[in-house]
Amino acid sequence: MPNPERARFGRFSPFALAALVVALLLGSTGGAVAGALITGKQIKNESVTGADIKNGSLGSVDIQNNGLLGADVRDGSLTGADVANGSLTNADIADETSVWGAMANAQTDDFTASAWTPVVSKTLTTPATGFLAVTGTLYAEDDFDLTGLGSLNYNLRIDGKVIDSRRTLTYRDIGIGATGSITLVVPVVKGAHTVQVVVSESGSGSYLYGGEVSAVFSTTGSATGLAQVPGRPVVGRVNR
Repeated sequence: MPNPERARFGRFSPFALAALVVALLLGSTGGAVAGALITGKQIKNESVTGADIKNGSLGSVDIQNNGLLGADVRDGSLTGADVANGSLTNADIADETSVWGAMANAQTDDFTASAWTPVVSKTLTTPATGFLAVTGTLYAEDDFDLTGLGSLNYNLRIDGKVIDSRRTLTYRDIGIGATGSITLVVPVVKGAHTVQVVVSESGSGSYLYGGEVSAVFSTTGSATGLAQVPGRPVVGRVNR
């Protein structure tokens, strides 16, 4: 007896039969393929590495704003071409040199104080640990209203400590003036600092015309020489 199933399929040409088989396969697996698509939920955290991502395939839209840190950028990999012109300031660069200065024009008559007294001060903030080069200058005259010649000591005071050295303005005659200058390099830590030009009288008295102080910060350098000591009075001597 003829097989009815064979007879039924026998009416199809080989091409039609192949097309029917393909249609049946697609119809039976389409749902399975859609259900097998992988999403982020199915990927273990931190399991994908750089080797899994095609070079140059990620763009700025793939990176969260403010999501990258300095640790994510290889040292020495950025150049000037990666930074917009004029976009960086010294606050963005730890080793950028910084400069501060101050001037005092107030005049002081009959200055006779034997303790260190500020003439001009400047408070500054260093962005990192490094070195300060501090320079102070001043001008004064012998106070001719007072008997004898004045003798004005001057120094630098940094963060409340005076350099352990005395420099003196020597007046050649009554009413004659003199200019003094002192520079020192000191190590500093990151943060706020105060630099001052300070004076003390060990003669009959002086007439102060003010002074200037400036400071230059650098992360590299060295500091040697005189030590800093707490501020202390200077014993005056008998008028000449």
